Amino acid sequence: MNKKRILAVMLALVLMLSLVFAIAACTDDAKTPADTAGTFRVVLVPKEGEAQEYTVDIALMEGQLNGEAAIMQLVGNHGVSVSWEESSYGKYLNNIGCVQPTEANEYVRLFTSVEKDKGVDAYATTIEYDGVSLTSSGVGISQMTVEKDCIILIRVDSY
Repeated sequence: MNKKRILAVMLALVLMLSLVFAIAACTDDAKTPADTAGTFRVVLVPKEGEAQEYTVDIALMEGQLNGEAAIMQLVGNHGVSVSWEESSYGKYLNNIGCVQPTEANEYVRLFTSVEKDKGVDAYATTIEYDGVSLTSSGVGISQMTVEKDCIILIRVDSY
């Protein structure tokens, strides 16, 4: 084979490999069918009265597997009201459904069963809900992770 033919074959091979890598880079390996199947629970605990538990279907979340998208599912599919504001750390929940802080020293507190979102600071608190250990979240609602069978519990706390 002459040099031009070898160069043409090598160029074709490089182009073919580039195409394969480009296609592979465009696929979303982060989401497998198992990641988008199943449900999780969001529990709203008022200061007084019974907790309100909602089951959210992960398939309805359109790939947005975070706490903010979970809240939007409650708003859209269950008619839950929410008030939040933007901050430099993400969304800050002022109130949601029956979780209504009314005193100056009260705030909305998030708890989670997702290990990587659990708070590890000195203020972290662990509670139990329905036989599952939940820890106060170390991240805000916008960064919270949603996964199959997890529980996000939201309640009023005070300082």
